Amino acid sequence: MFFRLGLKHKYKDPNIVPQPPCWQMYAAKLMHIALYVTFLALPVLGIALMAYGGKSWSLLGFTISPFVTADGGVKATIKDIHETLANAGYFLIAIHAAAALFHHYIQKDNTLLRMMPDKKVR
Repeated sequence: MFFRLGLKHKYKDPNIVPQPPCWQMYAAKLMHIALYVTFLALPVLGIALMAYGGKSWSLLGFTISPFVTADGGVKATIKDIHETLANAGYFLIAIHAAAALFHHYIQKDNTLLRMMPDKKVR
């Protein structure tokens, strides 16, 4: 996700042709923010879940020991948030895909083509 955010910051998105209404542009920005926040927060919550469960975990071959005191109550709360956010992520992905297909097949603009690698944007 950090790599994707870096690319998004470095390269300007091509314009959508024809330009959609302002409310759709605003909704798209909100959707992207929700997707980024969700998929950046999920791994952090997963790490916290492991730590508060008293379990070590591995990252790129390195074992990370729990860095907080195990606490079942906090772990349960984090687990609930993690699961709810993961389910919300599935919902956001479905809405995002449906919106892209709506733009491509109903509005007939270049939104979907802008997402494809090596495609010429009309």
